[in-house]
Amino acid sequence: MFGTARWRLTLWFTLALGVILIIIGAAVYFTTRATLFDQVNSDLESRAGREQRLLVPRLLSRRGDVLPPDLVIGPAFTAGGYFYAIVRPTGEFLAGTPNADPVGLADASALEEALREGDAFVDTESSEGDPLRVYVVRLDTPRGGQFLMEVGRSTEPERQALRRLLLILTGGLGGGLLLAAAGGYLLSGRALRPIRTAMDSQRAFIGDASHELRTPLSVVRANAELLKRHLSEPVSANREAVDDIISESDRLGRLVGQMLILAQADAGQARLSLSEVALDELADEVARSMRLLAEERGISLETDLDGPVRLRGDGDRLRELMVVLTHNAIKYTDSGGRVRLEVRKPSGGKVTVRVSDTGPGIPAEALPHIFDRFYRVDKARSREAGGAGLGLAIARWIAEAHGGTIRAESVPGVGSAFTVQLPA
Repeated sequence: MFGTARWRLTLWFTLALGVILIIIGAAVYFTTRATLFDQVNSDLESRAGREQRLLVPRLLSRRGDVLPPDLVIGPAFTAGGYFYAIVRPTGEFLAGTPNADPVGLADASALEEALREGDAFVDTESSEGDPLRVYVVRLDTPRGGQFLMEVGRSTEPERQALRRLLLILTGGLGGGLLLAAAGGYLLSGRALRPIRTAMDSQRAFIGDASHELRTPLSVVRANAELLKRHLSEPVSANREAVDDIISESDRLGRLVGQMLILAQADAGQARLSLSEVALDELADEVARSMRLLAEERGISLETDLDGPVRLRGDGDRLRELMVVLTHNAIKYTDSGGRVRLEVRKPSGGKVTVRVSDTGPGIPAEALPHIFDRFYRVDKARSREAGGAGLGLAIARWIAEAHGGTIRAESVPGVGSAFTVQLPA
């Protein structure tokens, strides 16, 4: 699936870049071509103008369309391959420079345009097949004579330059497409990596959720079938089955609620109700509510609240965070152990909440995964205590949603500590 998507993205990226390169290349080519030939036209017009100023006074005394027999046209030295010629309106060649090629002079349509408009440009070919650019200008004598002067030169240098430019642009296009394909393949792989990770996480989440839901559902079904087989007996006779159904239903409710919180967090739909929160008072309230559970397990629950500590946050969510951390600490601490809940005043712009215990600790290899969903260090013990491995994932979301951080530290055999830092 991802391999096909990666190749499709690469193809579309390459095609898009190819179209852009073709458009840019065409713009560069045609702009350069227009600039080069505009320069040729301007140069031909300039030369024709200079020659016209020299030639017209010599034609003033002529009658009709007869040229002086000693007429010389064009400069003595025509550098750059320029040629000059004078023709009749019919195209008859009358005079010109030695390098003027009658085959490469303007055709009848260009002569007609020049007679009508006063001047004209035309592309021709010499007798040897070289491309020529010819400028035709009308010469009028005061006594009714009409001649046409042609000034031209080969445009082979410009065309060679254009061919080289086209070769460079074509090579650049080919190289650009190869680089685009390689870059597109790498970039598409990088772009798809978060999607793949998200889908893998989603699959794992669904698999873990299904596994967690299967056990309580099986227990509920088994006890329901037990009650069905003893319909004639009073409920009190099957009280254990009813208690199991209620217990597992409560567990299902907690699990579904936790999954809903995380799903809303992933979708960005979980909202915080922000207000001013007295964090020390909130911690004291959590400690009071959890102290009975700790005493039942023979665990000492201590608090260290560093005076009034206030911040802006969601009181219910922050309470839930401390309940999760404190409950986890109690759950994984053996009888005779100690759990400590601390709240520290702002330091460096951060308020610190720390929950530590004297339990067995967390193995080093498990620490990087401790906040993953459905991850449990001791799976058997967690299941017996009713845990599904979602509490710490929710705690991390609450801390991050408040702009804070949470981290775990542990020394096996000594204990663990969870530290939350929130913006003061």
